[in-house]
Amino acid sequence: MKLQTIIALFILSIFVSSLPTAAQQPTNITNIYVPIVASNTIRPYGIEPNTGWLYSSSVYPQAANLGAHWVRLNTLSWREAQPTAGSPINWNATSFQQFEREVQAANSLGLQVMAVIDDHPSWATNSDKICAAILDEYHDEFAAFARAVVAKYSQHPYYVRYWELGNEPDVDPRLVPANSPFGCWGDMNDEYYGGERYGRMLRVVTPAIRAADPGSKVIFGGLLLARPANTNHTDGKPFNFLAGALRAGAGPYFDILAFHTYPTYFERTGVSHIDFDLDAQSMGGAWVSRGGTTVGKARFLREVMQQYGINKPLFLNETGLRCDNRYSSCETQPTAYEQAKANHLIRSSMRAIADGVENYIWYTLQGPGWSSTGLLDGSQQPRPAYIAMKTAIERLNEVRLPPQPFTGYGAGTEAYRFRGNGFVLDVVWSVDSTLRQITLPATSFIAAYTRDGAPIIPASSGGNVTISVGFENIYLKRTP
Repeated sequence: MKLQTIIALFILSIFVSSLPTAAQQPTNITNIYVPIVASNTIRPYGIEPNTGWLYSSSVYPQAANLGAHWVRLNTLSWREAQPTAGSPINWNATSFQQFEREVQAANSLGLQVMAVIDDHPSWATNSDKICAAILDEYHDEFAAFARAVVAKYSQHPYYVRYWELGNEPDVDPRLVPANSPFGCWGDMNDEYYGGERYGRMLRVVTPAIRAADPGSKVIFGGLLLARPANTNHTDGKPFNFLAGALRAGAGPYFDILAFHTYPTYFERTGVSHIDFDLDAQSMGGAWVSRGGTTVGKARFLREVMQQYGINKPLFLNETGLRCDNRYSSCETQPTAYEQAKANHLIRSSMRAIADGVENYIWYTLQGPGWSSTGLLDGSQQPRPAYIAMKTAIERLNEVRLPPQPFTGYGAGTEAYRFRGNGFVLDVVWSVDSTLRQITLPATSFIAAYTRDGAPIIPASSGGNVTISVGFENIYLKRTP
């Protein structure tokens, strides 16, 4: 991958995006009664809105209707709260006030909050760039800050338990703008890409977080993982970042390992039947040989952890299908892109869940979103991907972990089987443009639904029922 491509990707920061252009009136937060879901059920789906959107009058109702379980908030700013060394924490800082409103909105929606702590002050980095690594001599100060934040926000009325230290730390600050809200810990001149210094930070800060709240969960900052190897030898080895942190002894000092995926959509022949999670031409194509962008990254991270004798849960806590405007795809083929985005959401999430990834958060909730990734459009109305996620949440609320790959529907199909009480739920799609037929005894059939939740009436003949399945997935509920 060319260096300029990497730089372009990083400059299109996944957090430099679609903030509200005009102030919106906050909605009046009231108690929302979410459906009761039986214990031992799957709740992997989540959302990430940009700062201020979750409690906006246009987005809050859509978040309530979606039914997701997680929300990731990248709002808190250490830089803003402690602009000078030794100063008391300014709990009235704008980012803290916004964060409090977001958490209160999340709680009223029944969402589990995952909060990112980053945005380091210049006195702790010796850099005038917002994106810079914390110097070792200021790890104690960062630990004190994190401990105070966790002590406050783990209590009533906030109850935040999941804390992520940084966002895409495996990016060298030299490759991104000075105000980048992601990256900051990477070092392309280092064999382990700065991972060791990040690991040293975890060894100091995580004990402080756990002291403030023994029930807290510390998340290793979601890794960008642009590729599993370096073929051009020009921009370092970011794939070694995790190994560097583990070499520094960070293994016991985080509870969850997070990563991100962003394949890229662009217009071409047959685009409506391209599986972008497995697409060699898309950003993320370097992972195809390992099983695709989603599963390939998960397998890579498990391999690294195994080398260091640890096994942590994996969260895919930021993902989406970017629309690449180099080819004017979004402008000329918006319908094709939105359908591809919905299909990608189902394919990548089912593969992730089946592979044991415990969390799947889509960026962004509000629209149009960075690179048009929003689940909502510019008027904050549902796009096809929103409807696809909502349907998946409703269907998976009935079933239990784990799903298993299922091959019983023959070549040319991909399927995942979930088990419920007295039934199984198969999520099935055709791997290409071919419309395929699934036939089963009528006595086994319970119900079937489209990707978007519409009931499917099967054809009946001779005691059997037959259902057509195309590139767009279906949900087939049947007896075991």
